[in-house]
Amino acid sequence: MMQHRGLLALCATLACSDAATPPGILTAGAAGSSAGSAGSSSAGDAGTGGSAPGDAGLPNGSSEPDFEVPAGAIRVRTWFSLGETELSGVFANAPPLRFHRESERIGQCRLMEPHEPSTCTPACASTAACIDASCRPYPTRFQRGPIEWVWPDGQQTVSPSDISGYHAVGEAHQPGEVVVQVDGFTLRAPSEHAMTPDADWMANLTARAAGADVTLRWTNPSLNARIRLHMTDCTGTHGGLAAAEIDCEGPDSGALVLPGAFLDRLDAGDWSHGECGSHTFERYHVDTVDGDDTFRLETIARADLFYRGR
Repeated sequence: MMQHRGLLALCATLACSDAATPPGILTAGAAGSSAGSAGSSSAGDAGTGGSAPGDAGLPNGSSEPDFEVPAGAIRVRTWFSLGETELSGVFANAPPLRFHRESERIGQCRLMEPHEPSTCTPACASTAACIDASCRPYPTRFQRGPIEWVWPDGQQTVSPSDISGYHAVGEAHQPGEVVVQVDGFTLRAPSEHAMTPDADWMANLTARAAGADVTLRWTNPSLNARIRLHMTDCTGTHGGLAAAEIDCEGPDSGALVLPGAFLDRLDAGDWSHGECGSHTFERYHVDTVDGDDTFRLETIARADLFYRGR
């Protein structure tokens, strides 16, 4: 966990992708236009979050998986066991580029596979990537001024770095409401504890028979929260393109079924390197702004899930 937070701090300085962004999704590293650029609102456009705090911005608490990736997001991750919270933020003119595509969906999960190899003629500039024989530009980052961040244990004014990202850390010991104000907007969502396993998740995954589904269960489901899981192999962990990855998303019901066919594909990947096998499993809340879908606030609690493919 400490290594993950250190990576986020490094990304805030060096303009690499958000460490919470699944492998296969890349964001722009260079600074873009000023706060008045496309995607930003006028500073005089005061407003408040358009959805009830914590409903993930989805209508009626939708049971359908939401795999949309926003162009910009302010993410507040909290580890109450360590007494720490962290804000990271990026505003951009488009969602991150995706180097994997959805090939199959079962229940709350989907199987992700790389796009077919392709070439672009003429070759793409350094500001774009060749995907499906087309040069697709990397998103451009921009600033929206300082972020006023308030949580139960403190408050900070967070200014953007030279590469138009935001990063700050603080102490956190109690759950409660998180509030951010930026560019005349106010967003709020609850922070809370991560999921508590009701069994040994790794043991259940390791013991499964080929093709068998695995259900991850936890003892503390949270009303109005949502959960998401991203699983990849060693290649994906180290920044490459895994042959197969798994995305899952849905309301926090206290259980998530991982399709056995997808786990088989993940197991068939590259597990030959060290320092891999940790997957991103999060409980989160979202607040959005009426009339501005260019960014959102996410409050996140991450559960520990370690599994190395067989």
